Amino acid sequence: MKSRATPSSGFIALCYLILLFATACHQTEAAEVSPAAWQWQRVEQGLPRRSIFLTVTADPADPRRLWAGQYAAESLAVSHNGGQSWTSLPARLANNPIFDLLAGPHPADPAKTRLWAATRDGLLLSDDAGASWQPVPGLPEATIFALASDAAGRLYAGLDDHGVYVQLEGQAKAWQPLGGESSLAEAAVLALAVSGDGQHLYAGTSGQGVFASRDYGQSWLGSYAGKYSSNVALNPPSPQVAVAGLRDQLVRTQDGGQTWAEVSSLPLPSDEVASIIWLADGGLGVGTSQGRLYRSLDGGESWVKGGLGLPSGGVLGLAANRLPGDSTQLLAATWNGLYASLDDGQSWTNLAPELGDPQPRVLLGGQDGVLLGTSAGLFRWQPDQQQWLALPFEFPSGIGSLAAHPTEPQILYAGTTSDGVFRSDDGGESWRQLPSRSFGVPALAIDPKRPDQLFLLAAWERVYESRNGGETWAARWDGLGDVLETVSLAVDPVEPFVYIGTEAGLFRREGSQPWEWVVPKLSEVSVLALLSLPAENGSVLYLGTTRGVYRSLDNGLSVQGADDDSRWGSGLAGISVTALLAEAENKQKLYAGTAYQGLFQSEDGGQQWRPVGLAALSDQVIESLAWDSAGNLLVVATDSIWLGIAP
Repeated sequence: MKSRATPSSGFIALCYLILLFATACHQTEAAEVSPAAWQWQRVEQGLPRRSIFLTVTADPADPRRLWAGQYAAESLAVSHNGGQSWTSLPARLANNPIFDLLAGPHPADPAKTRLWAATRDGLLLSDDAGASWQPVPGLPEATIFALASDAAGRLYAGLDDHGVYVQLEGQAKAWQPLGGESSLAEAAVLALAVSGDGQHLYAGTSGQGVFASRDYGQSWLGSYAGKYSSNVALNPPSPQVAVAGLRDQLVRTQDGGQTWAEVSSLPLPSDEVASIIWLADGGLGVGTSQGRLYRSLDGGESWVKGGLGLPSGGVLGLAANRLPGDSTQLLAATWNGLYASLDDGQSWTNLAPELGDPQPRVLLGGQDGVLLGTSAGLFRWQPDQQQWLALPFEFPSGIGSLAAHPTEPQILYAGTTSDGVFRSDDGGESWRQLPSRSFGVPALAIDPKRPDQLFLLAAWERVYESRNGGETWAARWDGLGDVLETVSLAVDPVEPFVYIGTEAGLFRREGSQPWEWVVPKLSEVSVLALLSLPAENGSVLYLGTTRGVYRSLDNGLSVQGADDDSRWGSGLAGISVTALLAEAENKQKLYAGTAYQGLFQSEDGGQQWRPVGLAALSDQVIESLAWDSAGNLLVVATDSIWLGIAP
């Protein structure tokens, strides 16, 4: 089954994904009846809820009060009881991703706590624990990515394309840029670390490396130009010692940034540094893009792997909460939830299971019903109970793609978000990991003529092929040139062709030949979804793109579409089409899921399209579509799950 590619779980990719799409994630709870008389029901019973958490902080005056910033409609949540329960805080922060949070004493009343939020819409301030917010004046109009403060209460902000600013002491509206003549002044600053006296500063940037200052920000020395550094941390007792993440490596300075060296003892196989924390007791923690946590007690000379209980996906933020009795609670904001540890990161518990959504990714309809892959695992729809039932297997990471054997439906394949491919020979009751590399698999496809021949898209690594049911895999990149990302995948059911959709149009492969780039008119669009069906005279290929839907009747050599004279595909021109599905008994009846435009239906093979009118889908991305075993219930996966009954 085809699936859109999921984003990388590294912090940089997350930041720019959010800025690029800037979505509103409003969810409508009530069932609706569309103008086309479809009947819809939202079905999420039995599915665990998760949210993408970007940052977490504790109230320094009250360790029971926690704030968590997330990528969701209500982007800030607060707990007043140490995480036992949470309340969403809307106001100005609704639909505004929070990249960093900072809590500190109020200058006029040290018993009160001030809270700052670094957001896409600039720096915001709250004096009432997050209930209301006001913009902080004096800064350029830009996204704020990072916040820090020193012991004197001076506030530092890392801006997008404007470098670092410091708030002048005692002057709430007065800010001063730092960076001088260095390239830091125009950099996108993603991370900040400041010593207690304000003398030592470190800044991680987007593509310009790491900067360090030893004179209160008056002059800066840059290192690792061209590298992304989304996280930095300094050693509180010895601020001339600091570490910085450069995606796939961790570097350390012991002289205030004059020289840096790689911390080679940190094991990062196919992984990236996503967050860093340096605790006052000397403990150094590193969270990775695949949900792992490493801890060092000697400044990075040796490491212990922890993380039992953390989900797959990036550990995007780490924070420490000093509890009564002088114990420390470690907090982790992750791609799949908010977690806490009381044993230095060795074991973790989900601190906010009620926040977020089910995070569905892919649907697969079959004889035994509908399977749903989410960030939490694999589930089967139980129509008699009107709920989802978890399959009895705990995958090490979430599910990104699914495929079923064309003639033996008990044989299933599941592509995970970071641990390769799994296979089941008993309909999903048991699974075994196939010997593939530990990468994310956003799409899987089986050749219906040769069911032992499989193809997969590896996240950021293009295409692999297996000719023995997934036991061995070989890279199939020949002919792809400089294509940066493959997005969608399909195998022709009649002709010997395989198709991949990329960010630069369509490629096809015939037999064992190299890939060839076809349809030059699609060179500037991304092909997000592919559907290849048998037809009267061969096969037909449908392409869902960022510019509408297209059809090819000659195995991808040319296409018909709404932007040419044929006017084929009318109704979807200019709309991003993210999922495609046909009815089993009538291939002329097609369905198209879109990004933020809802669900569309065609009854004439795609010539004309009309919306299916479920208002709750109009502000979400439709990830996947599937029919139930009887073919009369349409299942739609977005941020939520919907069942639709056609008129």
